[in-house]
Amino acid sequence: MARQQSSELTGAEQKIMQVLWQQGPSSVKDIAAVLSQKSPVAYTTVQTLCRILLDKGHVQTEKQGKAFIYRAITVQQEARTQALSSLLKRFFGGSPALLAQHLLAEQHLSPELAAQLQASIDDAVQATGPEKADNAPISQSAAIDKVKTSHS
Repeated sequence: MARQQSSELTGAEQKIMQVLWQQGPSSVKDIAAVLSQKSPVAYTTVQTLCRILLDKGHVQTEKQGKAFIYRAITVQQEARTQALSSLLKRFFGGSPALLAQHLLAEQHLSPELAAQLQASIDDAVQATGPEKADNAPISQSAAIDKVKTSHS
């Protein structure tokens, strides 16, 4: 039985989408040239991945002469949202609080960035109302302490 095709982007597909988001509509040759600046990539590999992206509905194509021009129809923010949702479900049991606590414990935050993030959290809670918020805002040190004690 064939495996069901996922609409999520693989790492290789994401690299092609990144080129299309940055460069705009491009041929396989142009995409391969951009990708080959970092590491060699075969034209046929890019061609196959572009067809997969077409099948998944992430790109559209139009023929110009002998070449097919691929254009991203999935916007970057939509792809980020889908990837983050998948990450959240797979590694954090769907808990944004666990993800945030993990990031706070594993990444250095400058005081300025911590203040900006706290302001964003406060704004989101005000916009939804505290009774509707899933997770109350917590300080960086409280989140780090909570993660440390949960790993002890």
